[in-house]
Amino acid sequence: MKGRLWNCLYLVVLVWPLPTFLASSPSPGRVALATAGLAAFVGLYLGVMWCVERSRRTAGLLALALLYAVAAAMTPLLGELWLLSMWFFLIAAVAVSLPERALPVAAGATILAVTLAFPLLLGLSLAERWWFPLQGVIFAVAMRAFLRLESANRALSQANAEVERLAVDNERLRFARDMHDLLGHSLAVMTVKSQLAARLVTADPERARAEAEEVEELSRQALADVREAITGYRELSLADELDGARRALATAGVRLEVAAGPLPADVEPVLAWVVREGTTNVVRHSGARHCRIRLGVRGGEAYAEVSDDGGGCRTDVAGAAGNGLRGLAERVEVAGGVLDGGPAEGGGFRLSARLPLAGAAA
Repeated sequence: MKGRLWNCLYLVVLVWPLPTFLASSPSPGRVALATAGLAAFVGLYLGVMWCVERSRRTAGLLALALLYAVAAAMTPLLGELWLLSMWFFLIAAVAVSLPERALPVAAGATILAVTLAFPLLLGLSLAERWWFPLQGVIFAVAMRAFLRLESANRALSQANAEVERLAVDNERLRFARDMHDLLGHSLAVMTVKSQLAARLVTADPERARAEAEEVEELSRQALADVREAITGYRELSLADELDGARRALATAGVRLEVAAGPLPADVEPVLAWVVREGTTNVVRHSGARHCRIRLGVRGGEAYAEVSDDGGGCRTDVAGAAGNGLRGLAERVEVAGGVLDGGPAEGGGFRLSARLPLAGAAA
């Protein structure tokens, strides 16, 4: 729309024939007729543009037909300079009124009609005015290039808007995933510790007090984790997650066995999320008595595996109903790895992730 409005500013070119016309000492009637004709031409041209912008195609085509009629009626009055000044506007009006696929044929027909008919209204010889068709071709090519550029700019603007929308959606998903993974683990451990503290209030008050203090500490840590996630700089520590897993599982009465080998620093944050989510599932769903965490490098891949001997979660990652495993699968996939989950050997559930090493990928 901005391009077409700027195009309308070129209407000032239509005053070009007026000095020659006024120099011929026209009668007041001819002056009034010329003034009315120019006003009608400008009004119809703007009407074509307005109707197109408002998607009123029928009204636009009617205004286009009237525009050509006024242009023809004004030709004997204003002479040859009128032909030179109104060419561009007639072709521009056709270009914006018709679909782009019909533009080449419509522009060609317009050039042919105006080239043949309008000079004949002045009794001009086409042999002497051979540059009329050339001028029409130049105007038509320029207008077609302008419309293509406008279309490309519009498509680019739409693409940029779509990219911005997708970026916002991805950031929302990232934030939701972080909130679930961060708070899900902390709240699960806090629930278990709160239940344990409630049972120990009369039997072992000191132990109950210690558990309540740990709940308070966990709540503070959860708040700090949320603040870090909001700032976008949240990165888990594998060592901290292993310590948190030991505390959470001990509170739930689950014996933990850890077998951890050296890992590259770049894969530790992702595998830390695997440990966190796997431990949370053991505490919340498994009812297990034993849990095993394995970490290391094998076959050019870093791996993390969390397995239990419980009878709780039995689904695989693809069929996961909760947000935790889906969010974890997205994290691992972004890092170029694969997340697997399913029944463990001897019963229970096994969650494992494999990440390619940078040197092996190269």
